[in-house]
Amino acid sequence: MENVDVVVIGAGLAGLTAARDIIRSGLSCVILEARDRVGGKTWSQELPDGKGTVDLGAAWINDVNQTRVYGLAKQYNAEFIEQNTTGNCAIQDGSGKISSFPYGELPRFDAATVQDVARIRDMCEADCQLLDVFDPNDKDLDSISFEEYLKSRGATATALSTGTVWTRAMLGQEPNHVSALYFLNYCKSGGGLLQMRSDRKGGGQHLRVRQGMQLFSKGLSGDLPEGTIRLSSPVTAINNNTGAGAVEVHTKDHTIHARKVVTTLPTPALKNISFSPDLPSGKRSWIEATTYGYYTKAMMVFKSPFWVEKGFCGLTQSFIGPSSVIRDTSSPADNKHILTCFMSGIPGRAWSALSDSEREQSLLKQIGQLFGAEDIVDKEFIQLVTYEWINDEYSGWGCPCTALPTGVLSKLGGGSLRVPWLDLHFAGTETAGEWKGYMEGAVRSGERAAAEVIKALQG
Repeated sequence: MENVDVVVIGAGLAGLTAARDIIRSGLSCVILEARDRVGGKTWSQELPDGKGTVDLGAAWINDVNQTRVYGLAKQYNAEFIEQNTTGNCAIQDGSGKISSFPYGELPRFDAATVQDVARIRDMCEADCQLLDVFDPNDKDLDSISFEEYLKSRGATATALSTGTVWTRAMLGQEPNHVSALYFLNYCKSGGGLLQMRSDRKGGGQHLRVRQGMQLFSKGLSGDLPEGTIRLSSPVTAINNNTGAGAVEVHTKDHTIHARKVVTTLPTPALKNISFSPDLPSGKRSWIEATTYGYYTKAMMVFKSPFWVEKGFCGLTQSFIGPSSVIRDTSSPADNKHILTCFMSGIPGRAWSALSDSEREQSLLKQIGQLFGAEDIVDKEFIQLVTYEWINDEYSGWGCPCTALPTGVLSKLGGGSLRVPWLDLHFAGTETAGEWKGYMEGAVRSGERAAAEVIKALQG
């Protein structure tokens, strides 16, 4: 039988950060990780030719308001790639018509439509800023879906389609599946709708890392004492019946006794663990209510940045798919020219049902249309690299962050998942106040959970 002060479940950024702080305080700690690697939903893969890295999971940070993760980037000597915002963006409307517009401006719809899209955008920005990031409280907003919220404010069809791109691109969700309060609070966690969606300085998608974002997890894990991390060790049961400060954590073939446990698992993955006693009704209700939408990235590797040569920055949005959003994720230093396509929501699920060759061809067709490159896109194409998190058991069958339907957040309270229970503490990016769903949120949540544990055990 092994005894430690703290068991941390999950070796993603939240778990590794929590373990780092716990061990620094002088407490003993073990991390149990189900996968055969560290990083969680940060997973960087070398391209087959060994020249260049792609991120199958989280891929962006910034150096303004994501201080924790930017600090890790500096600590582990990350080489930054600034997101390209020079040139035009492309948009595909509901009829398939394509037009372009400068980055930072609204698409060139007719004047009345542009005015309405701007009104809806500014309304969402203003409403989200009124919410408390840790404990949002607005029963009216929580009683309606984000789609109903937009319709109740008189959104035109184009404004509604624009809002649909937001929920798809940010959560993989359709706007009728997510509470208006939850979505607006999610926006507020990243500083607001505009900041969270921005590719410029201070925005959610400003900086990439040439070595890949798994650099942070590998760096953190390398700094922990040898033997701290136990890979391929999925937790099956947690028994907190033996008295205060005595928790049994079970894997398939091992049991560890701990004084405290920090779980960093996404809520859907918590369903795989047997808790004794069972989690309180508030936490159980939250876990049962959360869902992932469909959300997959496909990195399309090309011989040249033909979109840049045609005056585009690489950012696109589409009301019909297959990709809802595309971003340029090239690595100039590696001579790698990549467009990352985000398949999400209903169009994403339709794409996922295609064969591998059909998936590839559907994206090439859309890319060719968006950038006016139908005549060269096939010849320029090298390969598609993707990973479907919806098939990943240990992420909870999805990414990037769970969402809640109507009526849950206002009933249970924003802190119901985050608050400790008995000797269990809860971290992970979905428990974060700031930058929920992002790496920054994961790191901050790990810091918070570690501080709770240290205070409880050391006073």
